[in-house]
Amino acid sequence: MRTTFFLKRILIAPAFFLLFMMYSTMPFGQQKEARRPVVPAPLLPEGIIDILIDEVSGEIPLNNERLLASFEHRRSAEEYEKVFAESKIILEKLKEYGIRNCGVEEVPAALLSTRTWNPQSAELWMLEPELKKLIDLDNVPACLAEQSQTNDVTAELVYVGSGSTDEDYQGKDVKDKIVLATGRAYDVHNLAVAKRGAKGVLIAGASNSDYDPDEVGRDTLARNFDPTALDAKAPSFGFMISARQGGQLCKMLADGTRIVLRAKCQTNYYPFRNEIVWALIEGSERPQEELIFTAHLFEEKAYQGANDNASGSVSILETARVLQKLVSEGRIPRLKRSVRFLWVDEGAGTLGYLLKYPELQKKIFANINEDMVGENLRQHSSSFHLTQTPFSLPSCLNDVLAAFFEYVGETNRDNIINRPVKFVKPILSPAGSKDPFYYHIDKYSGGSDHAIFLEGGIGIPAIQLGVWPDMWYHTNLDRPDKSDSTQLKRASFIATASAVYLAGASKKEALPLIGEVLARGFSRIGAEEKRAFAFLSSSEPEKLAETYKESRNIIHQSFLRERAAVNSIAFFAQNDHAFSLHLGNVCKSLASQEESALDALANQYRVTAALAGVKAAVPKVTSEERRLAALVPKRTSLMKGYFDSRAFLHRLKGEKAPEYKLGRNEDFEIRNFINDERSILEIRNAVSAEFRPVPLRDVENYIKTLEMGGMVTLENGARPNLGENRVARPTPR
Repeated sequence: MRTTFFLKRILIAPAFFLLFMMYSTMPFGQQKEARRPVVPAPLLPEGIIDILIDEVSGEIPLNNERLLASFEHRRSAEEYEKVFAESKIILEKLKEYGIRNCGVEEVPAALLSTRTWNPQSAELWMLEPELKKLIDLDNVPACLAEQSQTNDVTAELVYVGSGSTDEDYQGKDVKDKIVLATGRAYDVHNLAVAKRGAKGVLIAGASNSDYDPDEVGRDTLARNFDPTALDAKAPSFGFMISARQGGQLCKMLADGTRIVLRAKCQTNYYPFRNEIVWALIEGSERPQEELIFTAHLFEEKAYQGANDNASGSVSILETARVLQKLVSEGRIPRLKRSVRFLWVDEGAGTLGYLLKYPELQKKIFANINEDMVGENLRQHSSSFHLTQTPFSLPSCLNDVLAAFFEYVGETNRDNIINRPVKFVKPILSPAGSKDPFYYHIDKYSGGSDHAIFLEGGIGIPAIQLGVWPDMWYHTNLDRPDKSDSTQLKRASFIATASAVYLAGASKKEALPLIGEVLARGFSRIGAEEKRAFAFLSSSEPEKLAETYKESRNIIHQSFLRERAAVNSIAFFAQNDHAFSLHLGNVCKSLASQEESALDALANQYRVTAALAGVKAAVPKVTSEERRLAALVPKRTSLMKGYFDSRAFLHRLKGEKAPEYKLGRNEDFEIRNFINDERSILEIRNAVSAEFRPVPLRDVENYIKTLEMGGMVTLENGARPNLGENRVARPTPR
């Protein structure tokens, strides 16, 4: 028997080898039926996908980017008083593309000062040991730090290293000198000028000077400076130079050379105008429901960057062009919902628009913000990022965008499974790169206009598209030569495809989205389970019970979020009864799977405790948890919209707030989780699952600080039934 079996194996193996060789040497046409590319199924029909790939351009947006930011220009007084050059370009293009429902308008000033800083002239000269111009505004518009005041100073140069700490100044006399440093301009100015009497600062380098030592970074001398109150405390001046120039000056100083500089600049202020450009493509069936695209056309009016953010501005312009063209030609159906486009001053413009049209907050169902989308990925050693909503606002929006990201990624890479085909569905621009699509799907981070919509008092799901890192970010060298028309085509395709789906979906199109959200949700849950198990495994034996409690919370909160994400799909079904029942059953299934996940964690806990030689104690609900489980913060009228941190701090002036220590975005999320129903304990548990186990006292003290500022009231709610064997479960948003 055994001999016969081995003889068969010996004879069969060469036969398989011969078949493989015959197949692999077939002409490709004969293999076509046997080999089909493996790609993810898109949310849109392949026919629509093909139409979009054909129509979306990379060259058109790159050419528009060149119109907006081929070079930095000094703005005229007319621009500050009437219409900015960029606004004119965008408006002219909208009209050229056949979009008549558009315009330029002013909206209320928000977040920024009522005055706009403007550099008129600036020159930095070396007088000793030789006469030499180091830099000037005409050649390098980024060379003058924002908020620099008119000055004409001749003084000796002294180097203080970073200049960002008091230790940097020990043993150095900087009074009446110009200080050379490598730190942030506002830190150096505060310590050298305001505190020690220096005449001004000279900052060498930028964020990526190790990559390009000749780039000159942009910076400001004072954050939150009010130019309406210019006095003796006003900033002096700050010149920005490259790391290479700074290194040369440092070497001269180290060699004992005395350097005398003359810094001369003239600046002024104009009344701040919060100018935006808008466009609207109205929906056919539900025009009152709006998807809104945002991109900042301005970020401090004095500077103009190509990738930051002319690239985002031209990308949403391309989406507007393509939607208008394809609908008007009848190549795609007219969208059911409206699509609105805003070109804004970063943050201030978006908020100003919402303040001017508060009724829009009820109409907008989602925001797609594009900030730095056109970079050549290989040139910047970077990738294209989808930044998702924070944990406080779960939404199927994340998965719609992720699906199109993945589709482009899988169809634009050389996958050995799909050989000999290289890119299954190439999305390439004629003059652009031919690289694969490098992308990442990230958790929430702020820093752009999407954060305005996500603020708890507004509560609109919002995501961001953006490239990171950018090696010339916030420098004089952020010009279109660092952009790539292929990347612009791919970014615009993803945004446009998402718009077609989101603005066109009904219950028929929404049904497959349930599977998309569930599948991606299980992946997210799996990542959170992995984190919970790792957290438990790394615990010290004496803290095992408390760690287990936190690990349970991580898993529980992940299922809460995924149920909320699934329920958000109901928007597209317009309260269809059968669809709602189906969503309810899906959520019941998730609840059942949560119990299984928690049981698996409990078993892990028992075994871990046994191996550590400690008792697997049931986590207890503490008296503090009981007290704060019954205390519910409720929003006042001051916290119904955007949270203005400056106004809040002003209201706290003179008050002694309780102490708390919160990390980046933790305070943001604490505010967002306040919904007039969650208790302080529930808020703490939600935030802890997102970031780290946040001390309950820190959360309570921050909320008490909000109460002192008039943002919330604290009320006793119904005391929840807290079992001794589980963590309290917050109400889904």
